[in-house]
Amino acid sequence: MADRVALTSEVYADPLALAEKLGTAPIHRVELPDGMPSVLITGNREAREALADPRLVRSITAAAPELHKYHPLASDAYPLSRHMLFTDPPDHARARRLVSKAFTRRRVEKMRPRVQEITDGLIDAIAPLGSADLVQALALPLPIAVISEMLGVPFEDRVDFERHAETLTGINASAGFDAIIEAGHWFDGYLAELVARRTVEPRDDLISAMIAAQEQDDRLTDLEIRSNALLLLSAGFETTVNLVANGVLALLRNPAAVASLQADPSLMPGAVDEVLRFDSPVSSITYHFAREAVTIGDFEIQPGEHVVISAAAANHDPAVFTDPHRLDIRRETTGQLLSFSHGIHFCLGAPLARLEGEIAFGTLFSRLKDVTLAVPVSELTWKPSFVLHRLSSLPVTFA
Repeated sequence: MADRVALTSEVYADPLALAEKLGTAPIHRVELPDGMPSVLITGNREAREALADPRLVRSITAAAPELHKYHPLASDAYPLSRHMLFTDPPDHARARRLVSKAFTRRRVEKMRPRVQEITDGLIDAIAPLGSADLVQALALPLPIAVISEMLGVPFEDRVDFERHAETLTGINASAGFDAIIEAGHWFDGYLAELVARRTVEPRDDLISAMIAAQEQDDRLTDLEIRSNALLLLSAGFETTVNLVANGVLALLRNPAAVASLQADPSLMPGAVDEVLRFDSPVSSITYHFAREAVTIGDFEIQPGEHVVISAAAANHDPAVFTDPHRLDIRRETTGQLLSFSHGIHFCLGAPLARLEGEIAFGTLFSRLKDVTLAVPVSELTWKPSFVLHRLSSLPVTFA
């Protein structure tokens, strides 16, 4: 077996640097920045094949024993792991059907006026100032406010809810394992109380809708409701923070794209997909384990190996995308974009993230004029993570 290539977070998050380090092959044996030995897939077609292969499962029971220590959120110490992301068929299909009855496209679209209202309020707060950090002023507060409202978190609980959410979703990158486990227990207790309240007094929110969801007398258990509520929080928070921040940066570096969007707002849905491709909010799709030997192309994955997809590299695969390192808001990406994963674990929150991205970009560039980076791009810093690609700050000036 070939020697593993050790990767740093900086190299991992940069498709150009990753290609230079690994070469042109679509699959590699590597050591991830946290030390975990893995099979890394960088090719787009190979990634989609892997994500659709039922022999690559999410259950930690399929992993080689030495890999268990790298998968803390599947451990017994973590209370809310009974959600769709860590389950396999047939349990996954059952849970996704029931959660999908609550988290519908109709419910997401119904939030459009409220997302616009929240975004307008955030822009109102910075408009007189002439400068702002758009991570703190827009990218962070927008998605947490939206998902909190959708879950039905009372306003008076939001400060504690947001603080623990930043730890658990990885937005607070300085949090260690113990802090993550502590935040998981806090959410377990908090969501148990919220589920109990909504069972007695249902409202028009996701918690109530998941309690009500059933199929031929099959319901989600309380633990499944709490776990999937936490999954929806993570999916509705961390990805969108990075989509907004990364997307604004990408657009600021391409003034012609901004001018095109201002002249023709109908280009916005395609522009959101393109910024998702160009600078994926999620660097890697982790924790797939080979239940048996799996061959993709001419590469054989051994039983028990961890398989990870580099979404950033797959989204820049020159075999699929022409001139992949150029932002093109008119590019066709249907079926090839991997920022929300692929297959049965495709992100249920993708429509919500896209909606928030459309409104955030459209509102920012229509209401604030001459938005410009306040520092050179070389001075921007990124949080140390190989799973998420998130800016520490995004200082801008504007008229």
